Amino acid sequence: MIRPEQMRDPVEFSRLAFGHNHWGVQAEILKSVARNRRTAVKACHSSGKTFCAADAVLWWITAHPDGIAITTAPTWTQVEKLLWGEIRKSVAVSRIAYPTPQKTQLDLGPNRYAIGLSTNEGVRFQGWHGKILVVIDEAPGVRPEIYEAIEGIRAGGGTTGVGAGAGACA
Repeated sequence: MIRPEQMRDPVEFSRLAFGHNHWGVQAEILKSVARNRRTAVKACHSSGKTFCAADAVLWWITAHPDGIAITTAPTWTQVEKLLWGEIRKSVAVSRIAYPTPQKTQLDLGPNRYAIGLSTNEGVRFQGWHGKILVVIDEAPGVRPEIYEAIEGIRAGGGTTGVGAGAGACA
């Protein structure tokens, strides 16, 4: 059983829930997501950004009773296979009894869920409200229209974001 005070720390949550031991920079990324409204990660390929982002998503919707996590990447394949592949792997080994995730959706309640989207149209990324975490995987490949729509979501308050990718980041 994970105690409430352990839920506040995404690094400790990840260790207890999934048995993950994040190395220094990964731990700092997770801590930044917990403390800041915006986190940008500029790092090389294969450094564990997507793995870390998956744990951030699961921590967010588990630690916040009204938490919504919206994830995106430049292509549907990247959303479904990469980021959501990591989310499904973590759920499979979790000490928390999560429902079985769909390809790109995990529902914990009516206003408590994670969803993966990929679109080239900003209008399809609008209308979200609440305590939202937005995760942009492979951020340099995401179209400017999507960033504009995300800024619209952020304008409502209560929104935290993380952008990750090799090269320039969000």
